[in-house]
Amino acid sequence: MSKALEIREMILSFMPKVVSSLDCVSELDHASYSVLEGFLQGNKSLKSRDSIVIIQGVIDYMYESINIGNWKDVRLFLRQTITIATYLKLIALLDNHSELTDTAIKDLLETIDFGIMFGSLIHNEPQLLQKCATILNPFILQSDISIETGNLNSKESISSTVIPEGVINIDLIKCPSMERFYTDYIMQEKPVILEECMTHWPALTKWTDNNYFINLAGLRTVSIEIGKEYTDSEWTQKLITMKEFIETYIYQNKGPTGYLAQYPLFTQIPELHEDIIEPEYCSFAETDDGVNIMAWYGPKGTVSPLHHDPTKNLLAQVVGEKKIYLFSPNDSENLYPYESELLDNTARVDPRIPDLNKYPKYQDAKAYYCVLKPGQMLFIPPKWWHFVESLSISFSVSFWWT
Repeated sequence: MSKALEIREMILSFMPKVVSSLDCVSELDHASYSVLEGFLQGNKSLKSRDSIVIIQGVIDYMYESINIGNWKDVRLFLRQTITIATYLKLIALLDNHSELTDTAIKDLLETIDFGIMFGSLIHNEPQLLQKCATILNPFILQSDISIETGNLNSKESISSTVIPEGVINIDLIKCPSMERFYTDYIMQEKPVILEECMTHWPALTKWTDNNYFINLAGLRTVSIEIGKEYTDSEWTQKLITMKEFIETYIYQNKGPTGYLAQYPLFTQIPELHEDIIEPEYCSFAETDDGVNIMAWYGPKGTVSPLHHDPTKNLLAQVVGEKKIYLFSPNDSENLYPYESELLDNTARVDPRIPDLNKYPKYQDAKAYYCVLKPGQMLFIPPKWWHFVESLSISFSVSFWWT
C-alpha cells in the first residue's frame, strides 16, 4: 500500500462522524450545503482535480464571510463549514497525489492549519483536523527540516541585574497550598510569583532545544506578529511555518521583530500540550468556560505594551527571562489609557522610560516589578496592568480563566 493510500485510509476513518456532524451547518446556504453533502455521502467523487477546485470555492466563500465585521460576531456554522470542507479537501488532495512527496505533505499540513485557524470544532469529532495532522507526522522526514542553531547568531541577552528605582517587589513563594493561594492572592487580587510549581513539566527540558519545535512542528503554519509592539502603526501579522519563524526571527537579529504572541498553539498542535500541565490553581473559577492557554515565543526584545486583561492570569516562564512591570487597577488614571475603544485596555506610558512632562500623573503610580525566570509562574489578577519585555529568547505560557 502506498503512503498516500495508507494516510487516506486512516483519515477516511473519520468520515462517519463527519457525516453525522452535518447538522452543525444546517443553516448553510443550499448550494454550499449540497456540495458538502454530495461529497460526504459519496454522490460526488473526490478523485478528480475539479473536486479540489469546488471544495476550495466553498472554503474561500466561508473565509470571505467570516472576515466581514467583527470576529466575535461570526456565526459558528460558517467556521464549522471551513472545518468540514478542509477535511474533504484533504481526502481530495490525497486522491490526486500518486506519490506522497515532501511537497504534498507540506500542502496537506498547510491545508490542515488553515482549517484549524479559521474553522471551528464540529460536534462528533472535535479534534478532527488535529488528528489528521497527527496521522501525517510520522511521514515527515525530520532530517529535511532540522537546522543547525549553532551556526545562527542569537541576540545578546539584556542585563537583568539592575532593578529600577522606586519599584515594589512582588511576593515570591514556593508552591503554596491551594487555600493560601486562594485566600492571600485570588481573594486579595494581589500578584505573586510561584516557584517549584512547574518542576514536573517536560517542557522545561524539551523546549530549550529549538530543533524540538522544528522536528515536531517545523512544517506547521502559525500566525506571528511583525513589529516592535502592537500599538505601532507598522505592526502587522503574517502566516509562516514554525521552521521559517525560528530561522528568520528567533536567531537572526536583522530586520523587524517577529513574535508568536497570544497564540493558541496547544490547541493547534496537541503534542505540545503534552509538555505542560495545567496548574491546579486554575480550578478557582467562577464560570465553566475552562482555561484559555496561549503561547508566547520570541527573540530577545519582544514587548507587550502596558495593558490589562479581564481574566485571571498565570504566566508560566519556560525558557528565558522576562522583565515585568505591574500596576493596580487603582492606578489606571495615572497610566493614561488610550481613548480609542480598540485600545482602551492599553496605556500610553512606557514604564521603562516614562515621559513625566507628557504624563505627569505617572509619578503617583505604584509600580510592582519582577524578572520572571524559567520555572516560575506569575499570578496577574484581573484588570491589573502589566508590561512585559523579553530579556532573551523566551517561551512563556499563559493560563487565562474567569
